[in-house]
Amino acid sequence: MKKRFLGLGMLSAFLLAAPTLAQDVDQKIQALERELSQLKEQQIELKKEATEAAAAMPNFSYRPGNGLNIEAADKSWSFRPTLESHFRMLFEEGRDQVGRTNGEIMGRRFRPGFFFCINNCLWELEATVDLDGFGTGTGKNATATDFGSILQRGALNIHMENLNPFLPTVQLGMEVSGSMSSARQGSGAVGSQAEYDLHTRNNGFNTGRAGNGIILNWDDRSLSGIGIPGRIGRFQLGMAHFGEVDDGLSNFTDRKDFNTYLSLQPFSQTKSFWIQGLTLEMGAWFCNADNRAQDNGCDRYRIQDHGDGGRQTLFDSGAGSIGDGLHIGLTPGIVWNLGPYTLRAMAHRQRSEDRGGARGQKKGDSWLIGHDLFIWSPKGFLTGSANTAGSILLGTHFERVDMEVGCNGNTGISCAGLGGHLPQFHRNRILLREADLWYFLAPRMSIGLSWLWYDASNLRNGNNQAAHNLGVCDTPNTTPATGCRNGKGGDWMDLHLNWRYTF
Repeated sequence: MKKRFLGLGMLSAFLLAAPTLAQDVDQKIQALERELSQLKEQQIELKKEATEAAAAMPNFSYRPGNGLNIEAADKSWSFRPTLESHFRMLFEEGRDQVGRTNGEIMGRRFRPGFFFCINNCLWELEATVDLDGFGTGTGKNATATDFGSILQRGALNIHMENLNPFLPTVQLGMEVSGSMSSARQGSGAVGSQAEYDLHTRNNGFNTGRAGNGIILNWDDRSLSGIGIPGRIGRFQLGMAHFGEVDDGLSNFTDRKDFNTYLSLQPFSQTKSFWIQGLTLEMGAWFCNADNRAQDNGCDRYRIQDHGDGGRQTLFDSGAGSIGDGLHIGLTPGIVWNLGPYTLRAMAHRQRSEDRGGARGQKKGDSWLIGHDLFIWSPKGFLTGSANTAGSILLGTHFERVDMEVGCNGNTGISCAGLGGHLPQFHRNRILLREADLWYFLAPRMSIGLSWLWYDASNLRNGNNQAAHNLGVCDTPNTTPATGCRNGKGGDWMDLHLNWRYTF
């Protein structure tokens, strides 16, 4: 009986205590749930803060050849550094006494650049420094020691197309750039051809560099709205001092120079392999020769070879030899991309007005045809690109330049009476044959070999003695018996070993 009563007592005590124990467990569970809820809220808050912090961090992106772009999350600003570099080891025919060099390394291009954007790149400041080596002076009167300004570009680009797609990009400043033709070289950074064609590189326009001016560009505009399955690559209108005074300086004349350029891809939006990559282009340069001005981009007709060491003058009308008036240069071109192959063809025609009639008419005509072919990449034959390591690019091109000074009965003006602007001779025909081979070590980084074979019909050029300097004849003399006679022409070859990289 005692055990039974003891058991009943314990059972009663347990039953009486059970509600209290259950209540304690419920309280603990509720406390744990509250703690868990607080932890979840803290986790959500931390994640939100982390997301906001990440959103506030600038974005980093890199595209080979275009540099590293650092952009604010709200696109209020961005900064993009770039670098274009190209080194050459030269092997040139000719005499080292005049600078024809063998085995020397020159900096063809060494150009760090910076782009600063504001307000989703509505406003863009472009600053590129020109640290090129010997032989790369610019402008129509440049020599191997004439480098001019250290600027490569110093411009403000206003991207008005961000406001309305029909508006242009406006470029203005103390170093702006006009366009003439993409067919005359392709790309100096990833193409095969060593330089621009001989004619446009030396006629004052050159790269289109302008010491000051304003340029309007309509880039990459679709033509589908007017029923054409293509686009405008670029339409440009420019008013600037092309190839004239140094960057940011005044030219002391109100006669402005103008250029216009149109690049059209009429079938780019089709899927046809044969016509999709066709580009038609036309460039025009209108230069006002003003004999009162300090400098004119078109007051001289001159052709020099591409020899970076001791560049030789192959034709020269003389400094300031172009009469007052309008100078016109026209450059039609075609570029045709067919998979790994690119065909380039262009022509250039320049004429000068000479209103006073005292300095004689001058004219120049030229044409070029070039071929680029990626013959191999790790993907196989007839594949490759400048952004694919292991690609092999083969290129060839041919060009002809004909220059002429109007005198000796050509216009009734005696060459001896050109007011001190006597050229070395009155006509010249210059040919250039070139072959190039490039291997891409990495995206936009390549090593290559360029072989240039020149031929000129006339090399007896006064005090410069190009025939003698190039080794075409032995003795600088005007008598036929000793070699360098008037009217003598000849040929010579140069070789370039190259390394180049665009970040």
